[in-house]
Amino acid sequence: MQSEASDRHVGGVDVSSSRLLLCDDSPTERTSLALLLRRQGYDVDEAADGSAAILMIKSRPYDLLLLDLQMPNVDGFGVLAYVQRHGIDLPVVVLSGLPPDQIGNGIERLPNHELPPLLLKPIDVQQLFQVIELKLAGELP
Repeated sequence: MQSEASDRHVGGVDVSSSRLLLCDDSPTERTSLALLLRRQGYDVDEAADGSAAILMIKSRPYDLLLLDLQMPNVDGFGVLAYVQRHGIDLPVVVLSGLPPDQIGNGIERLPNHELPPLLLKPIDVQQLFQVIELKLAGELP
């Protein structure tokens, strides 16, 4: 008998075997969220900042990127700009505690001026799981 985490299908897609990249500069938030995602059956790699995330994106394929916007040095907007400029087929879910006006200013830095789905911190974990599954199944832009 398979566990629920190892046999989840959304839109005919098995989302439980997906490789996620979680990028957040807060060690507490990153490790806690990574643990919850692993318990759901996801394979999770962690990046502590935008520079590390870009290096990881260059080195291996990911099914989804969970991305904090506010980080030192290369922030989430910098990572998004890299993904968009290079035409990388990588679904992204943005996690942010930034005020809406600062998010709007950052969108102008993006090549296509579009922000992926955004979840505001503190994150509702059940909502995050639903958004991840919909993104992986291609049912959410």
